Amino acid sequence: MIDKQNITCDIVIIGAGFAGMAAAARASQLGLKTVMAGNSSQLYFASGLFDLLGVYPLVPGTILKTVETGLNLLKEQSPGHPYSKASIKEILQSFDFITHFLQTAGLSYAPSNGKNTSVLTSAGTFKPSFLIPETIKKCNLLRKSRNLLIMDFKGLKGFNAKQMAAMIENRHDTVDILRIELFQHSHVLSPMHLAAMFESSNFLKKIAKKILPFADKTDLMGMPAVCGINNSFEILTKLEKITGIKIFEIPMMPPSIPGLRLKNAFEKQLAKNRVQFLSQAKIKSQEFNNDGFILNAVNQNMETRIKTQGIILASGRFQGGGLHAKRGKVIETIFNLPVYQPENRNLWHNINFFEKQGHMINGAGIETDNVFRPVDRNNSIIHKNLYAAGTILAHNDWIRLKSGSGVSALSAYTAVNDFYANSIKTGA
Repeated sequence: MIDKQNITCDIVIIGAGFAGMAAAARASQLGLKTVMAGNSSQLYFASGLFDLLGVYPLVPGTILKTVETGLNLLKEQSPGHPYSKASIKEILQSFDFITHFLQTAGLSYAPSNGKNTSVLTSAGTFKPSFLIPETIKKCNLLRKSRNLLIMDFKGLKGFNAKQMAAMIENRHDTVDILRIELFQHSHVLSPMHLAAMFESSNFLKKIAKKILPFADKTDLMGMPAVCGINNSFEILTKLEKITGIKIFEIPMMPPSIPGLRLKNAFEKQLAKNRVQFLSQAKIKSQEFNNDGFILNAVNQNMETRIKTQGIILASGRFQGGGLHAKRGKVIETIFNLPVYQPENRNLWHNINFFEKQGHMINGAGIETDNVFRPVDRNNSIIHKNLYAAGTILAHNDWIRLKSGSGVSALSAYTAVNDFYANSIKTGA
């Protein structure tokens, strides 16, 4: 039998991905009584890197170094893009807020100085990212390093030091490989298990002992991003101190330990700020009028009736369930909001998967005003206190632009600020 409860709050965040977490962080900081409904485990599949704008214009093989240059051009050429609704200063402020919030939870990100960093990935390729965890920061020394060591672990899938060395060896005088075998017999290592092992001082000393023979001929070492689940930067710093080698983590394919660290940091700080989580809850029904909203959220154990003044819709795209593709059209699944999309299904995808212009379906989503309130086809606001944030927004091919975290941070931050200023502060 499912229990029932009633909740009254200031704002409900629908979705617990990066955009939802950012919205809950800002709302709780402003003192709003906040309820979050959704599944935060999807953050475990995030890289932990924060992308603002990695590629623009969309020319194959290019990486945008100075973000402001690309933003100005994007805003000029794509007036419908979410970044066109804000100044560059406002975009950067939203990121500053997120990084400060995470810092209070013990997760540190390196300053960007307005530039992207080329991050070495486990595939041996380089990915542009605007803000990176402190544990990854020293990857920016790669262009200066002459003698590189890449360490991996036998049985750890998705990370092969030999393959990576072959991809980047022409950048260095030497690229050495250290493969550590933790178990005598064949044994598959999960990233989670390995990261937990790194939190043991004895295990850290054991690993350092394996690295020390390379100390005299190595000026930089890359290792898989498994250097602890908690206090990862402190653990990596200890390893550097013992070995005398500068070290950086290399992000791996999901599930991701940096993503897990991000999830844990958000949840830790939001719990301190008294955000109420409705884990795995789905919105089964909703109604609204000028005074606010009534939602019915259901999970395996509880049915919750929520009365709220405001809503941030951060339910994601197709994978997150915020959008659903029917045979002839794309629909928004909770409020049945109008979805900007190609005129017919034949236009959703190009025949060539690697088409330079991308696929039109990637621009589908919710259109909004300048503070991210959804609008109808006449460009009229649907409700003064209903907002949308994150990847559900239209005109943002975030995978190709590498802009997912930036759009999520900006839209969540702006939406909560507007709701607070115009509905809470004014008493409206």
